[in-house]
Order: sequence, then structure tokens, then C-alpha cells
Amino acid sequence: MRQQLEELEQQNSNGEQLLNDSLAESIVLYFDRHGDANEQMRARYILGCAYYDLNELPRALVTYYEAANCADTTQADCNYKLLSLIHGQCASIYHTQVQPRSELIELRLSEYYAWKDKDTLQAIKRYSQQSGAYDFLKMPDSVIYIKERAAQQFREIGRNDRAARTLGGSTITSLLKKGEIPKALKYSRIYEQESGLFDDAKNIAKGFEIYYYIKGECYLAIHQPDSAEHCFRKELRDGQDIRNQIAGCKGLQEVYEQKRNSDSIAKYATLAYELNDSAYSLSEMENIQKFQASYNYNYHRFHAKQKESEAKIAWLTAVIVILISGILFWYFFRRYRLFKGAALDYRLKNATITRRLRSMAKSNPPQYPTINDWKQLRSLVEYEIPSFRDVMNPDASPLTEMEYDICLLSRVHILPNEIAKLKQCVPSYVSNIRKNLLKKVFGIEGNADQFDDEIDKIR
Repeated sequence: MRQQLEELEQQNSNGEQLLNDSLAESIVLYFDRHGDANEQMRARYILGCAYYDLNELPRALVTYYEAANCADTTQADCNYKLLSLIHGQCASIYHTQVQPRSELIELRLSEYYAWKDKDTLQAIKRYSQQSGAYDFLKMPDSVIYIKERAAQQFREIGRNDRAARTLGGSTITSLLKKGEIPKALKYSRIYEQESGLFDDAKNIAKGFEIYYYIKGECYLAIHQPDSAEHCFRKELRDGQDIRNQIAGCKGLQEVYEQKRNSDSIAKYATLAYELNDSAYSLSEMENIQKFQASYNYNYHRFHAKQKESEAKIAWLTAVIVILISGILFWYFFRRYRLFKGAALDYRLKNATITRRLRSMAKSNPPQYPTINDWKQLRSLVEYEIPSFRDVMNPDASPLTEMEYDICLLSRVHILPNEIAKLKQCVPSYVSNIRKNLLKKVFGIEGNADQFDDEIDKIR
């Protein structure tokens, strides 16, 4: 099974499509029983890649998250390189689905784990890619800041070509939008001289033709319409995809607006309109395909789990009601009997980070904590209860990151269903972890509710 996993990994590295999801699924089942955390993560990542190649993006995204949850970041041999790659793949899916805020979260995680892996080049690349989400959110200041900082980081490791490429594209267009024309022209020269994308005749490499449009916009900004027209016509000639054709027509329309040539304005405005209409139809077709894939996945998933869900609903509802009732009773009783203990609970429950996490759990569409949010939560609990980490991390069996996060969330009175949303898993999974933690930390056999009772006693 290891050999089969390695063969699939090699195919994936070579850019070959993985279309045998049945084989990948069997590998996941094997390593779930016999593998360590890294092997389980590798197997699930390959399965996610197979779903991705089969265009089952919702299923791929869920599988990538499952792969990331397999990682044991408390272990010295944790595969941070793969963990970074997984979050990068999630970011690419969110990018295709035009969800820039979710894309940002995944890119930040990918960058964080690249730094943990000491892969400086990959970390800077992930940081630079965050500018794309800000560009979609129409935040040019953020785009410029990230691109300039990333370019400086590339220079520090001797990658001047990467630095030059980083200063091209959206950096130049964002500067033009802000009216910073001299800096835009400066970055354009750096891009042309140091990126390594241009031949001796100043022709850009295939696939990067959109730069001719950006260059033309620079010429228009300094009122050189003839030079701009040359760039836009080059865009139409060399860039054959619809994106380049639209850009070229739009650019020529702007040129003739400066020249006040009404016939040519009408001609290229009409061409741009027709091309945009075609692009919109193509986009709608892709959206329908994405919706169909999502529907098919959710439909089969629903029928596969319908019976299991029906059995759990009543149990889960009862647990939640009992849990909420128990927390309320415990809170008011302790507040009456022990003012000092109640004051501690009040601070934990009403801290800024706690309210922020609770708000995220209730948000629609869902929002998820950043790495900084988790750091603030740990700082809060460990400052208020200095012995908390020692109590919750027995020497014989230290906690995983997921287990410790659930302990922190439980101690600040985040509800189980809210914890599930924040950790992006199902409530039953959270309940099982809490039940296991009761035995692992306190040496008590019991249910998830008893774990909450025990953790609340830590002062």
C-alpha cells in the first residue's frame, strides 16, 4: 500500500491526472487503520487530488480539510511541507469559486506552515498570492503593500527575477488606479528588465500577454495614445484567449476616446461587448457545472448518511439541551457561592477574543479563526489560569493541537456546536474528542458532559 501511495504521489508530482478514486479510497482506508498521522495525511491528500482531477471540487475540498486534520503538529516529524501544500490547494479551489476571504485564510495557513517547514521561497510565494484576493476585494493599498513587501523578501534570498515578476501585473494596475504613475512606470521597467520573461525583441513569454494591456494603460496615463495603441494591438495579435481579446478591445476603445475618433470608439466598444457576452456565457456554463457537481456530491452524501443522521438528531438535541442547562446552572450556582471563581469565568466568557469566536460561529456565511485568533485564545486562558497547559498536557500522553484547541474553547464556554463550526467538523466528532479527553487527561470513564464539568474545575 505504501508503494501504491508513492506511485500516486509521483504521478501527481509529474502533473498526471489521478482518475482512479477507488484506488485512492482503498489507500485511505488502509492507512486509517495502519498508518501514522503523516501517512494518513498523505493518503487523504492524494484522494483529494483525485476528486479535484475528476472535477468534484466540493468533495475535494472536504477531503483536503480531512487531510489537514490528520496532521499532528505536536510531533517533531510533522509533514509541514504537505500541510502547506494542502492549504494551498484549498486556496486554489476558493479562488476558482470566487471566495476571496476564504482564499485568504487558506493562503495565510499555507504561508504559516511553509515557514514552519523552513521553505522560505514557498512561504514568500504564498504571501505574495494573497494580493490576488485583495485585488478582487478592490483594496489596491493592500495589493501594493503585499507585493512590495514580497518583492523585497525575494530580493533578500537572491531571487531578483521573482521580485520583478511580483512588481508586475496587479501591482502596476493598482498604482495606476491610485494615480501613482511614476512608481507604476518604474515597476514596469523593472518587470521588463529583470523578470526573465522577455526576449531580445521585447516580446513577452506565452501566457503572459496580458502585460501588453497593462503597458498600454501606462502609456495612456502619460498621454501617449500611439504607443498605447501599439501595445493593445500586440495584445490582440499575440493573446488568443478571450481574456486577452477583451483587454485588447477595451484598450483600443480607450485609445480612440483620447483621440476622439467616434467611429473607432463604437467599433471596439461593440467588439468588447460581444466578447464580454461570450465570456459571461462561458462563465455561466462553468457555474452550472460547479453547481451540478456540488449538487451531486451533497445528494449522494445526504442519502448515504440519512439513516445515521436521523438516529443522531434526537441524541444530539438532548445532549445540547442538557449541556446548555448544565452550563447555565453551574455558572449561576458558582457565581453565587464563589465570587472569585465566577469573576474568572466572566472574564473568560466575555473576553474580546471569546466574543469574536462566538460571533464567527454564528456568522453566515461561515467565518473561521485566524492563526492570530488561536494565539489570542491561548494567551487569554493561560494568562488567567497559569496551570492550565500543565494540567491539560499529561507527560504520558500529550494533547494534539485539535484536542488542546477544544479544551481552550470549552474552558471559555464556547458551545459544542459552535466549536464544531470553528474547527470545521461535525458536532459528533467534537463530542467524541471530549469524551476521549475525559479519560486521557482526568483518567475518568464517562461522557462528554463530564469532561466539561472537570475542565471547569481548573482554576
